Amino acid sequence: MSQLKELLLAHTGYSAWGTQQVLDACAALTPEQRERGMAASHSSILQTFCHIYDAERVWLRRLAEVDNEKLPRGSAPEHSFEEIVQLWPELWDGYRRWIDAASETDLTLELLTVLPDDKRFCVPRWQIVLHAINHSTYHRGQIITMLRAFDITPPNTDLTAYYSTR
Repeated sequence: MSQLKELLLAHTGYSAWGTQQVLDACAALTPEQRERGMAASHSSILQTFCHIYDAERVWLRRLAEVDNEKLPRGSAPEHSFEEIVQLWPELWDGYRRWIDAASETDLTLELLTVLPDDKRFCVPRWQIVLHAINHSTYHRGQIITMLRAFDITPPNTDLTAYYSTR
């Protein structure tokens, strides 16, 4: 297995683990707490989870559908917390399956991508995977801040914490 593939698998595994840790911490919240506006980038904990999930879904689709260069416009679909918890593992498995099946050429293939604002750019697929991971990490940090506002000690989702569980 190439080092690039090993790196992508390790980091998608980390991202899935980190998100699961935060989902588990948020399971103790009431629906009202998860939906409460917190003046964060996506308002509530639930809306932030929906945003993260939808972004991961859209980027996985972009990796698989080479000829579908336009990213969707509009807001992320609405999901309940329970739906997100149920749907997400299949999405994480989709990344793992895609990376496992990808050749080195597949991973380095540059894709033209058209953003919702019609900006166009070319990027290799491996960078799309890292972008999706980084994006999820950024927003998990926002949810952790929202948990602190409820006086809940958030889980440690640092990469070293993930490595220590392996």
